[in-house]
Amino acid sequence: MVAVSRAASSTPEFLESVYPILHKLLSAYAPPFKSVEGTVRGKKDLHLVTPKAIAISGIYENKPKPAGMASIILQKEYRGFYYTPLYLSPGLKKNLSPSLTRLLKGKTCFHIKKVDGDLLQDLNAALQLGLSFFQERGWV
Repeated sequence: MVAVSRAASSTPEFLESVYPILHKLLSAYAPPFKSVEGTVRGKKDLHLVTPKAIAISGIYENKPKPAGMASIILQKEYRGFYYTPLYLSPGLKKNLSPSLTRLLKGKTCFHIKKVDGDLLQDLNAALQLGLSFFQERGWV
């Protein structure tokens, strides 16, 4: 019997390549967004935020703060793609592909376990939609 350490078996092998692919995709949007990493304790993460602080009615007590557009966080069983435009405007969901919306768990978190060309196109389309949404409001 071969002993397998918990650390070696904690992340399925097929998940290893997902984070770098998503990181590269999100990084393509900085600029106009600002790229921020290392804000989630103990996890690899990347966040696209507005380059300047903005005040959004009803959020953060209307105090200006950089607003996030999209994030990825390395979770144990999936790679979380967090998409803030859905929180700010839930109607945008109808503009996302059905295959992408099937991965939506909760309001804004997509559980990504594998990436193929179609999913990359869907994610890129979502990021383009988010960019347009932020540009229309003058946030970027």
